[in-house]
Amino acid sequence: MIRICFVCSHLYPCSYGGAELRYYLLAKELAKMNYEVLYITYSYEYCDHPFRIVPVGKPPKHYDERGRRKLLPVVTFGFNTARILRRLQCDIVDISVPYTPGLLLPQGSFILTIHEFWGPVWRNYYGALLGGLVEQGEKWLVSRPKAILTPSEFVAKRIKGSANVPVYSVPIGLPLEGYTKYARNAQKDIDVVAIGRFTPIKGWNNFVKLLKLVDKSLKVAIIGDGPLYSYILKQISNTHHRVEIRRRANEIEKISLLSRAKYYLNLSLFEGFSIATLEAIICGAYPIVFDSGYNAAIEVVQNTGCGFIIKDIKEAIEILTTDPPKSTPRLSYFTLEAFVKRYLEVLKMIYN
Repeated sequence: MIRICFVCSHLYPCSYGGAELRYYLLAKELAKMNYEVLYITYSYEYCDHPFRIVPVGKPPKHYDERGRRKLLPVVTFGFNTARILRRLQCDIVDISVPYTPGLLLPQGSFILTIHEFWGPVWRNYYGALLGGLVEQGEKWLVSRPKAILTPSEFVAKRIKGSANVPVYSVPIGLPLEGYTKYARNAQKDIDVVAIGRFTPIKGWNNFVKLLKLVDKSLKVAIIGDGPLYSYILKQISNTHHRVEIRRRANEIEKISLLSRAKYYLNLSLFEGFSIATLEAIICGAYPIVFDSGYNAAIEVVQNTGCGFIIKDIKEAIEILTTDPPKSTPRLSYFTLEAFVKRYLEVLKMIYN
């Protein structure tokens, strides 16, 4: 039996996000297919899974007061995970967020699933000195795995210029029936929904700015939580819109809100794929995606043929005051079955 070890500091559904949902779906489906799946992560409570969890320790606070990822937990997770992997004897090691275990394991002994490749942007995130060091670490990192997987061709192209190992794009797919059964009977009584962790890179300042520019009163639903929650709540309370924030909405609540929405607004500055954008499309919410130059959600819009891509947030003002166009998105590429098949095909190319 082939033993696959997934490494990710976040665990769905105790933590919501693209990386953790991607790994949860893969681990669940591969376990059904009689692979031995080990998931190395923090010891989150109240999360039952059909695969084995290998705990690294209690989850720390991942973000500082400015909404940036703390570095000490990232480094500690890397050392602890590398030690665990040395004794597990995995046939395949697939490392994702954080990528630090890949700096400590033998070169070529693992694959990396990289969701975002920032390069010089790290200098804006952490400052010139610390950001420069992280940028150099990222460059070294992409030279060490056996191969690199990305959730989009968008990210793959950015990495290929810096990596000297094979890079494969493996976009996620979702169990469509779990979404469409809610979307069929939903009334469109919400103008716009937004989803994302409350950190600066998710574009919430642009979101607030846009709401202040739209004259028409909108009914808005936001799903998210994070270090900037209090700040964002204060900013939004000063607008003339009817806004509701769901800090801990479960999956059914999220799908229900998306199914009731006319538009899904993605103003993120950085996205490696944007599962929430794909979920919105499946649920019938027409996406408006900001092309920041680093937002791979535009690729989801292009591949499904559904959504608006904007270069400036002011372009969304008129859109939000009108009804979305009728659209039948192309979804066959984004099924769960297609996703698992793509992943196994890539593993076969890497390990044969």
